[in-house]
Amino acid sequence: MDKFYIVLSPHAVKDLDGFSDTVCTRIAGAIKVLEENPFPRGKLIKKIKGKRSDYYRLRVDKYRVFYMIEGSEVVVLKILSKKDADRFISNLN
Repeated sequence: MDKFYIVLSPHAVKDLDGFSDTVCTRIAGAIKVLEENPFPRGKLIKKIKGKRSDYYRLRVDKYRVFYMIEGSEVVVLKILSKKDADRFISNLN
């Protein structure tokens, strides 16, 4: 199976800057797993339903990593706390 490449959007980089080093390390480790298989499996990764594009959500403790897959790239769009995630999902098209 081909390896995927992780691409952080400017929004995702800005989101990471707002977290503590401990949280960033935990999130970075979880994102690294997406290089091997970014598709939904188990409870941690889910496809976001009802949207025109294919968006996915990775759960990391009380944070959510939103991403999409473009070819061999996993594009990380936003990294939010759980409480901000619902608003972000409702704004996706």
